[in-house]
Amino acid sequence: MTETPPPMRMLTFAAWRDSAPHAAGAAGRHYVTLAELLVRLGGHGLGLTWKARLFDEQPRPAFARMVREAAGAGIPTLELLAMDAPHLQAVDADFEGYAGGELKVTLREFDSSSWDVRTADPWILGELRRHYPDARPMTADEWDATN
Repeated sequence: MTETPPPMRMLTFAAWRDSAPHAAGAAGRHYVTLAELLVRLGGHGLGLTWKARLFDEQPRPAFARMVREAAGAGIPTLELLAMDAPHLQAVDADFEGYAGGELKVTLREFDSSSWDVRTADPWILGELRRHYPDARPMTADEWDATN
């Protein structure tokens, strides 16, 4: 008997975040980068291999290099984190995490304003909701509209 895989679920949250005040100054804003999201995935993301698609016709050299290196077998999480590109802000991009040949999670950077996430893993969804409390569910139509 074959088990039916759990359905993919999607959520979205703002990419720009208010920073808490700190001893050196007032509160500010920061951008959630791919690197930050990869760290949030913790152990769930360590075994994944990543493929990247950028929808910018003239990406920064670091992004272009990442896309080239992700072609084929993809880039393991730790190697991806060691690159410059995950620490930069992309405009529109999809980052797909695979375990073997199975797609486990898609992180979509949309218009430099939000991150959209698609996965069947309830732990990933819960962890992202915990760190980004404004996260809200998305419908399949909303997901398709951001593509």
